[in-house]
Amino acid sequence: MPKIIDLDTDEKIHHGRREKLRRRFMEHGLESFNETEVLEYSLGLAIPRIDTNPTAHRLVKMFGSLEGVIEAHPKKLQEVGGIGPQAAIFLSFQRQFLTYYAKRKQDVTFLKNHEAVVNYLSPIMQTFSKEEFLLVCLDRNGKILLQEQISGGLGHVDISIRNVIDMILRVKASAVIFAHNHIDGGINPSNSDILFTRTMVNMLAPMEINLIDHLIFGKDKEEFFSFSQEQSFGNKSMLELFKKEQKGYALSRDWQDV
Repeated sequence: MPKIIDLDTDEKIHHGRREKLRRRFMEHGLESFNETEVLEYSLGLAIPRIDTNPTAHRLVKMFGSLEGVIEAHPKKLQEVGGIGPQAAIFLSFQRQFLTYYAKRKQDVTFLKNHEAVVNYLSPIMQTFSKEEFLLVCLDRNGKILLQEQISGGLGHVDISIRNVIDMILRVKASAVIFAHNHIDGGINPSNSDILFTRTMVNMLAPMEINLIDHLIFGKDKEEFFSFSQEQSFGNKSMLELFKKEQKGYALSRDWQDV
């Protein structure tokens, strides 16, 4: 079957359109595009050396809408002038990509309480055969933004506090959770563990980033130490004391005498 070609449309080549669309996309996003322009710009990513404006117009003319184009069978798409096998697969991929993305978004993990945090982290920590450090960054709703695994315990020099802070700021986290394991099986925090946690409270609090917890896991998946739950000092957890200490220091005037 011959390809559908509109010669009148083909003659209306817009020089420099791809660069203009690229700049508009970078500045304003796809909301500033109509459906033909969305198709044109999208096709330009798959067909880099051809003006895709006429092709986009032909696609919309044949299938009626952007949705019609995306839902069309690849063989049917190739009946339109300018669409070869590669471009047809690319357009068909868009629909499946969106479906895949939507499903993944529904499966996003939220950590909204202590039980959810433990249930999420415990199976992960049990897979490690050596000492590992885990950083989990969350948004305001408890959705995981970043999960980063760093080899080496807190007593090792390969954990850089600066790098940890950089990762937290990069994803604009509102809250963070730290976790690591003790390969000897003990769950009591070492002096390095305590110092790290206290330091992170003092660094994150002024940036309004909440340190939710720091957990230490042993060999037994049921055994863990929680800086937010373990009441080591009366009825206060160590994390509560660190936060209270930081807040008291920030509000006091003692620092003026330092």
